[in-house]
Amino acid sequence: MWWFQQGLSFLPSALVIWTFATFIFSYITAITLHHVDPALPYISDTGTIPPERCLFGVMLNIAAVLGIATMYVRYKQVHALNPEENLIIKLNKAGLVLGILSCLGLSLVANFQGYVLHLVTTAAEWSMSFSFFGFFLTYIRDFQKITLRVEANLHGLTLYDTVPCPVTNERTPLLSRDFQ
Repeated sequence: MWWFQQGLSFLPSALVIWTFATFIFSYITAITLHHVDPALPYISDTGTIPPERCLFGVMLNIAAVLGIATMYVRYKQVHALNPEENLIIKLNKAGLVLGILSCLGLSLVANFQGYVLHLVTTAAEWSMSFSFFGFFLTYIRDFQKITLRVEANLHGLTLYDTVPCPVTNERTPLLSRDFQ
């Protein structure tokens, strides 16, 4: 069975891929319609003029739903692994609430472009980034269980299949002026 066929393990990957595709598709649309400078546009500028604004909004709303689903699945995983530790249960609930609020902020960013709600959307972007950072830190214990082992087998005297030079202390001139 593939990794993405096991339960809801496809959600974090789908969230990352979809969010990346959101920025790429709105960027390509803005470049194609000559709405932004192709060299170095601001992400917010690629989603301010229709039709890329509409594409950006719809795709970011889907990313927010995927984010809420991913946060909830992780909440249930942590709850199932630590059903009786009060501190972890409280931190888990706080993380879920912060994650849901961040995803709702992401939806606000998607639907209210412009400078009127700039402070609100900026606060939502920062809270989303901190919650995603904290969310991915919860995976550290999962990565600690992974062990990598490297084994090298040499079937010869050297790493290369060439015969070693029979002349010892051979010096090769580096430049033509070294010839005498």
